[in-house]
Amino acid sequence: MLTSRRGSASLFRSLGTSLRPSVCTGAERTIATVPRLRSPARCGADKRGLVWAAASSSLPPTQSRHYAISTHAAKIKVPQCPTCGAAFQTDQPGGPGYLNEKKWRQLNQANLVQGLPTIEGAREGGDSAEIPALANHESTRDDSKRGTNVLSEEQYNQVIDDLDDPALVAIFRGEAGSELADSDPSASSSQSSGGSQAQGVASHNAIVASRLRRRAEQGRDRIVCQRCYKLTHHNMVEGPWKKDIVSDPRSLKFLRYKTNLVVVVVCDIFDLPGSMIPHLGEFIGERHPVILVANKVDLLPRDYHEERLTMWFRRFAKDLDLNVQSIHLVSSLKNLGTRELAADISERRRAGQDIYMVGRANVGKSELINALLRISIGGYRHKVLASHVPGTTMGLSGIPLRHFVKALVPVEGARPQDRQANLYDTPGVFSNKSLVSFLTNEELKMALCNKRITPFTYILNLGQSVMLGGLGRIDLVEGPDYVYVTVFANVRPHFTRIQRAVELTQQMESGKSTVLRPPVGDEDRLKSFPKSQLAVEHTFEGTHKRNATLDVAFAGIGWVAVTGKFPQATIQVFTPNGMGVSIRPPMMPFEYKMITPHTSSMRKTPK
Repeated sequence: MLTSRRGSASLFRSLGTSLRPSVCTGAERTIATVPRLRSPARCGADKRGLVWAAASSSLPPTQSRHYAISTHAAKIKVPQCPTCGAAFQTDQPGGPGYLNEKKWRQLNQANLVQGLPTIEGAREGGDSAEIPALANHESTRDDSKRGTNVLSEEQYNQVIDDLDDPALVAIFRGEAGSELADSDPSASSSQSSGGSQAQGVASHNAIVASRLRRRAEQGRDRIVCQRCYKLTHHNMVEGPWKKDIVSDPRSLKFLRYKTNLVVVVVCDIFDLPGSMIPHLGEFIGERHPVILVANKVDLLPRDYHEERLTMWFRRFAKDLDLNVQSIHLVSSLKNLGTRELAADISERRRAGQDIYMVGRANVGKSELINALLRISIGGYRHKVLASHVPGTTMGLSGIPLRHFVKALVPVEGARPQDRQANLYDTPGVFSNKSLVSFLTNEELKMALCNKRITPFTYILNLGQSVMLGGLGRIDLVEGPDYVYVTVFANVRPHFTRIQRAVELTQQMESGKSTVLRPPVGDEDRLKSFPKSQLAVEHTFEGTHKRNATLDVAFAGIGWVAVTGKFPQATIQVFTPNGMGVSIRPPMMPFEYKMITPHTSSMRKTPK
């Protein structure tokens, strides 16, 4: 049954009055959820735009829409992009959830045909109104493959009128021969034409509606926003990628008040402790069962030891204040460990419980969901968007558990309590301390590691510096004559004297091009890059001549392991704005081996 504008408004008004619609004027237009659907014609200055306003007073205005989406989208069933979770809108081209006029019309027509609430409201004409654009498209697409032509209503009537035999005309008009002889031909022709046209429209809409429902259940013909389309097919983002990203962990506070759920906390093994949210239990609650996942193990060298790495990873789990049930090392891109993770989730999850993926931005939550869909029967058609750009998921995106057959749901079918259960992909919480926040779209591809890393071991002499572009610098100011440093990063290191390193940094800050990359660009870009400042000055003792003593981790970029046996050494670490650096125990202490005169254990020298 088709839902009218007034009917959908009363339906959503009955859900509550915690949110209210705002006036869509000027630069204050936002994209959040409201409890009723509005027509673009009633939106004031913007005749085509859809505005969803949230009544969030204590939060920043740039993030309030994401909080509203996260807490109310799944409940209110607001039209959202199925891949990134952003509410559909038309007033911000290139923004999350943006649809052009053609896709906007198709979205409304698809909802109207399937009996779902429409954004612009149902057309005048009630249930018998035909959806010409979508109906003709759906009816002719399969016919065009067979090489046939479909006549319009006017062409059909014209062909019938050109027939010479009255009996054939009566047959095509749906008339009996005797009735045609006793009645006025013109009157009967017009009356039967109107009746057949109404029946044709009703039957045609029913066929299209059933076809759309079937294709929607199969995950086909999904309408996605323009941003998701460009990320999927062109791997590009319009404008700064940090524009609409969430950076406040309070966006996850709605999980604290939910009772029946399982939380999967995803971290990036290549970015620890930067990819962890400190004291996460204060935001999502400490009573929920939590499964901790370290993703992207495919980026580590092949000779890593899984048990030792799990014990090392468990140290950081203590700072989360969570009820951690188990820990898994997985690679969502290579499907390593995903089956074991799916089996653990199915074992610990009770009937009717929802599953929530939680974590920092760009740790691989969406790709992990796609990995679970890949090992399901027919589930990959419902995949979500995953890319190298942080903050790809813009809203709470729920996928019914019935699409995870064999992975999370038994093959014989979901339990009755699980028919309404979902797996939710939450927006990633971006860390403002990450060095990735200073990079542009082009520089992200240079700095982020997207394939298995090959560590390089070098000799760092006293009074020298090792520089990772303009993102980090380590100076050996006091200690032995030399130490060994092993670089685990995608950025090519540059070794030089400390005095020369200071000169290169000053040249870059003045806008001159140097060997330090990233950043890249013209003079204005180099001048706008944050200035390098002292982040950490650390004094330590070298404990072993063959095993690493400590790691200097650069948030979002990688880390440098320091090896050597000496009584004392002092290093100074410089980063943009003096942030994004942490000193931690070595994650892979045995990557370095002692160099002998005859054989070298150093990794392959970069070209």
